[in-house]
Amino acid sequence: MRQAGIYNRMGNMATPSKFLFNLDFSEPEEPEIEVAPEPEIPMMTLDEHKKLLEQAKAHAFEEGRAKALTDMQTRQETLLTQEVGKLVESVAEVLTTLDEHQANHEKDAIGLAFLVARRLCAHLIARQPLAETVALVSECLGPLRRAPHLVIRVAEKDVDGLKAQVDPLVNEKGFEGRLVIMGEPDIQRGDCHIEWADGGIKRDRKAIETEIDASIRSFLRARNPVKKANPSDVSAKREPDA
Repeated sequence: MRQAGIYNRMGNMATPSKFLFNLDFSEPEEPEIEVAPEPEIPMMTLDEHKKLLEQAKAHAFEEGRAKALTDMQTRQETLLTQEVGKLVESVAEVLTTLDEHQANHEKDAIGLAFLVARRLCAHLIARQPLAETVALVSECLGPLRRAPHLVIRVAEKDVDGLKAQVDPLVNEKGFEGRLVIMGEPDIQRGDCHIEWADGGIKRDRKAIETEIDASIRSFLRARNPVKKANPSDVSAKREPDA
């Protein structure tokens, strides 16, 4: 009977390893590391998405409407200031060519120029009394198309004519509210008051002329600081309203 043995690769008999009893079979196994699940991406329904989208659109529209109204009023004030500035500059160019001793002639010339300007303005309004009003209404209808109502006050004799010109603009600008045109006995031809729920705008020729008149008097006082300017110097040549 052959004796069993352990041989290495070379064919020689190998010495078996001794068991040293250094393994602890009671040690717990290393815990497995659990990978945290990926967070779920919050989802919303299509109806909720549409609702939030409509709210965002409505908020953006209100902000745009408020900004448009503010810009429109700012433009009107800027235009008035620019016109006053142009008139003052024109008057200044004339006055720089005159001598201080011709101050009275200067005042007469300014008064005459102001009178001619007023007469020209009156003639233009008589020929086209609604031109400026229609332009102003057209500018307002776009930003105010969602306004519940819009009231336009003009001279009594211009109500029908304005309605005929404004009705096509209402459809063109997509105005959705109620448009009311009222004739007022104390409003001059060429002037108008446009009113909506939270604001309004006014075109008043007398107020514009008063501001121009005051600007001219202020300029003359600055030009002749020693002499106290008489407010009637410039306005003496003003004619009755056309």
